[in-house]
Amino acid sequence: MLRIVLILLLMLVALPGCYIPTSPLAVMLATPLNGSTTQSLSPVMTWVSFGNNTYQLQVATDSGFQNLLVDESNLTQMLYTVPPGKLNSAATYFWHVRAFGGGETGPWANAWYFITPGGSPTPPTPPPGATGTINVATAMDGAPWFGSISYTLSGPVTVSGTTTPQAFANLPMGSYTLTYNYGGPSGAAFSSITPSSTQTLTDGSNILFSLHMSGQSASGIQVFALLDGAPWSGMVNYTINGPGTGTGFAVPKTFANISPGTYTLVYSSGGPPGATLTAISPGATEILGPGSTTSFTLIFNSAVSGSSVQTSATLNGAPWTGMVNYTLTHYTVSGPIEDTEYSVPRTTGGVPAGNIQLTYNSGGPAGATLSGITPSAQQTASSGGTVFFTMNFVHQQPSYGRIMINATLDGAPWQVAIGSGGISYSIIGPDTHTGSNVPSTYDGQPTGTYTLSFNSGGPPGSVLTDISPSATQTVSPGGTIYYTLNFRGQARGTVHVTATLNGEPWSGSVGYMVSGPYMQSGGYAPQSFSNAATGTYSVSYSSGGPPSCVFEGVTPASQILPAGGSISFNLRFRYQGGVLPGPLVQ
Repeated sequence: MLRIVLILLLMLVALPGCYIPTSPLAVMLATPLNGSTTQSLSPVMTWVSFGNNTYQLQVATDSGFQNLLVDESNLTQMLYTVPPGKLNSAATYFWHVRAFGGGETGPWANAWYFITPGGSPTPPTPPPGATGTINVATAMDGAPWFGSISYTLSGPVTVSGTTTPQAFANLPMGSYTLTYNYGGPSGAAFSSITPSSTQTLTDGSNILFSLHMSGQSASGIQVFALLDGAPWSGMVNYTINGPGTGTGFAVPKTFANISPGTYTLVYSSGGPPGATLTAISPGATEILGPGSTTSFTLIFNSAVSGSSVQTSATLNGAPWTGMVNYTLTHYTVSGPIEDTEYSVPRTTGGVPAGNIQLTYNSGGPAGATLSGITPSAQQTASSGGTVFFTMNFVHQQPSYGRIMINATLDGAPWQVAIGSGGISYSIIGPDTHTGSNVPSTYDGQPTGTYTLSFNSGGPPGSVLTDISPSATQTVSPGGTIYYTLNFRGQARGTVHVTATLNGEPWSGSVGYMVSGPYMQSGGYAPQSFSNAATGTYSVSYSSGGPPSCVFEGVTPASQILPAGGSISFNLRFRYQGGVLPGPLVQ
């Protein structure tokens, strides 16, 4: 299956206007193809991503993913087989995927739809202006130019281009911004984007971005490397970020035709085997002027000739582990080299011999302050030796405690989850919070009196009865206070949906959506939906109804369902010919 996915990816790359997700969290759907009919009711869903991620897949009966049939998280492979019994024959379903990695959540891939075997249902019709085409061209001193150039289109989706002219079709409507990265005509410099670097794609239209280059002297960036003070060449992975962006996989390397501005080099991996990157010279961030050239030098040191630095921390005399920002400055014969770290304990190898100073910047245990660095903030590293730094933190007044928020529904625990309903509440006191999740815990809260206020939400169709043990409580040093939001469910009601043809009752197949605190799609009229929570409801027509008829509207537009009550909506149809042939179907 993975081989099939890779073959499909290569086919997609070959198509004009197609693009590959370049972000590690970007996802591109693969199979079943958009608008295709599957071979079975248990199709295999596949997608493509280039990060070390886990994935969430959703399959729904609607494009808004309100009625989910499949919602699978923590998928480690880029494929999923829909279990038997989930899908019906001759039906249309929508699916999308997103990625999780590095503590971040990626965007949902643009949703696709597929049709199950057994019939030919009407495919969904995108609303006017749902997609359009963006064209990118280049002009050199006012004349059209064709060739390699790097740019990025950012908007509802992000697209990377490597050549012009190029067209990107079937893009969702919205605002797009074109950013020039690097490349273009030899010896030319980027000057502008017309008619504007930001344009709006609407109504299925075509828009054009023009990159303008001029023959004036262009700017450039060079990347070099040193190993133990001597020039080194080979494989190393790094990224240059600025007005233009570029990725390098070896040194030395030159990035030509770069836009002037401020650039930062970010080292990723690689370099001389067994060596450690100790600095970027003259600095990791440099300013590139118009028509000039600047350089970055990656400085590596062999681990054999270097020292080792071990950094740790304590809190009130006990070992502590966590996030803390500090800088190690190595004073060498060629000048100071700085290395910034973000956590402890930490071991840094390949450090040049000489004086080393640790400077605390920020972070550490919540509510604590740095009392000192032992045995000294500045020490001397010998070749092959080890230097130890310990940052000692102590808690200062005021003391801190914890706040925990829970909820119940009719006496049983309730929590925010998919489909459970949202909630909003506020905590006011020495520290202030606005929460949208239960259960929830707030650590490191200053001592003092706090009041919990319920704003909105909770279990659908329920009302808040009280907050126990009290809405106002006091956090003591090292203590914990508990708030419980107690809800009582209201009696459930019924939503009826009927249909009329030329004012007379009609029954048959028709597609519509009931929207409100309770949401459900219907396929017939008349039809009743019970167990509906109290609140405001509306019905929207989607497809079907009496043959050769037109849909006129829904009566009424919206209604409030009282606790334990019932409401009715009527789908009104009219025969197109004016006179309805034959008797109505009752």
